[in-house]
Amino acid sequence: MMNEFICSRGGMKIYGRSYVPDTGAKNYPTVIMCHGFNGSYAGNVKYADILARNGFACVMFDFCGGSLRSRSDGDMTDMTVSSEVDDLKSVIAYTGELEFADTKNIFLMGKSQGGAVAALTAADMPDRIKGLMLLYPAFMIPAAARRMKEKFDVVPETYEMLGGVVGRSYFYEALGLDMSKCFTYGKNVLIIQGDSDDIVPLVSSKRAAMKYPSAELRVIEGAGHGFKGETVKKACAMMIDFLKRNT
Repeated sequence: MMNEFICSRGGMKIYGRSYVPDTGAKNYPTVIMCHGFNGSYAGNVKYADILARNGFACVMFDFCGGSLRSRSDGDMTDMTVSSEVDDLKSVIAYTGELEFADTKNIFLMGKSQGGAVAALTAADMPDRIKGLMLLYPAFMIPAAARRMKEKFDVVPETYEMLGGVVGRSYFYEALGLDMSKCFTYGKNVLIIQGDSDDIVPLVSSKRAAMKYPSAELRVIEGAGHGFKGETVKKACAMMIDFLKRNT
């Protein structure tokens, strides 16, 4: 069963959708899904369809200014990793009030930049988040920003990146982003990564898995950045196994 919803963060509208198993149970373990840079909720529907058929409710949304096609408020040039953390915290609060959500079993799933956002958020509120599932998480954002800095004499007010247009504030925040705080999250973490990813290096996920107190890294051979077709099914099977072991 799919429903649309609107929640808010600081007066800004956040658009989202929920997918709930149709089994008649009172509530379900719930996965809040975060899309990647210049993505949208729509990229998570294929995951939600499979997880919901296996007994897990899913909540997905568009970050404010999270892409050029976001259905939430905000402009992409105002988006930063921190603004997306704030959006996610608002969605977590909203999800906690939903009748179908088992508030003792709230999980975060994030892809690429959304994985970094989910990891930072879980570290901020570990008591609310039962576990983390990170797909090719962009822990390397600060390093990528440092490399980009070398290209600029003066950082422009806006610039194109990975099909989107971000503002100067995104760049400067990324330079100083402290991703090490993510690894204070002590509950179980699943990291899923393709070995042919040309944006997030596999070594980045290997390092993250070693830094977490309790993490497992699952590598999908031949998968790149952004899973498609059979790799989506493989990733979902890994997530379903993780969810069943942690609920």
